[in-house]
Amino acid sequence: MRYCTLGDLTPGMVLGRSIYDASGRLLLNESKALDDRFIKRIEELGFSGAYIDAAGFEAVDPPEVIDPALRARTQAILVESFDTLANISSVLEDVNFSELTSFDSHPELHKMLSVGKIQGQINQIIDDLMDSYTIELPCLLLKSQGRLLVEHSTDTMLIALLIGLNFKFVYRELKQLGLAAMLHDVGKALLGTAGEPPIGPDHPNYKDHPATGGIILLESGTNHYTECAAIQQHHERQDGKGFPNHLIGYNKSPEQSRTYQSGTIYRMAEIISVADAYDTLTSGIYAAPLSPEEAIKTLIKRSFFEFNSYVVNMLAQVVQVFPVGCHVEIVKSSDPTYQNYCGIIKAANTENAHQAELILTDDPYGKATKPVLLSLSGDSSAQLKLLL
Repeated sequence: MRYCTLGDLTPGMVLGRSIYDASGRLLLNESKALDDRFIKRIEELGFSGAYIDAAGFEAVDPPEVIDPALRARTQAILVESFDTLANISSVLEDVNFSELTSFDSHPELHKMLSVGKIQGQINQIIDDLMDSYTIELPCLLLKSQGRLLVEHSTDTMLIALLIGLNFKFVYRELKQLGLAAMLHDVGKALLGTAGEPPIGPDHPNYKDHPATGGIILLESGTNHYTECAAIQQHHERQDGKGFPNHLIGYNKSPEQSRTYQSGTIYRMAEIISVADAYDTLTSGIYAAPLSPEEAIKTLIKRSFFEFNSYVVNMLAQVVQVFPVGCHVEIVKSSDPTYQNYCGIIKAANTENAHQAELILTDDPYGKATKPVLLSLSGDSSAQLKLLL
């Protein structure tokens, strides 16, 4: 199969991957032919495209990090909680969030999250990752713009868990990390407006969302103090110039053996910080999206003083920068015959990302070509460019 952008979808194309709506309901099953009505529905849901079964690309099977149905069920629970928070935010118009420490004066905000249900779904995701020995991010994280906060929360959680698995976190730690990463931006749901995109750095209450998110979790009738700390510290920086408390980091490995020091960033917050930043950069939430390779290079440049360098280096090992199914251009090759040809990655190369195996789709002039298998393995001069 191959990924087609929204503008390239036409009636009669056969869907390669099932599509779910924001409530977790199956919208269109794989192997079904598209018509104008469903193409319009895909656009309304905010998807930028879809995977399509196409002749010549039968061998291309982009892997999923987790089962799509499990992802849909998890997001449905998150949508319910986030929508409840957004709809009730109007009662807090006069609240000074920078000084807020509890919801004692707003009992209607107690137990706003279905924490047990959310944790249950995260536990299933952890079980799936461990059972399948998944320790890499083998795909592009394609999002519905219509539910950007929920999609971003889910993908940040997945990236954080993969980093945690590579750092040999035990099950208890993975549960804590997963819940904190999933809810790291829950404060934005309360500070934002129902039906509008999540708040960004230009919003007057943006810097209040980590602390507010921690309060929301604790006021949900739980004792998740570890997760609360991770949520409230995910925008702290190694150099102490982050927010809300200007904590510092020492660029140490975030493993359990690390000794906690007063005034420093909690180790799980450092992981969530990197996962959050990577997903933000590649999703184009605040600016034009970067490719995985560009995003990792950006984070490496910002490590040591902003991000924990150990975590950034681990992210670089976790992410496949040219995963199976993505569309690329051959910018450079030892064989000039194929320079500037485009193709779909059939097999990723985890050791040398640019030396992948692909199926050609277009010539340098944009004309469709016969699907031809091309291996760049061993081509040290090969250079690919992801086509977003």
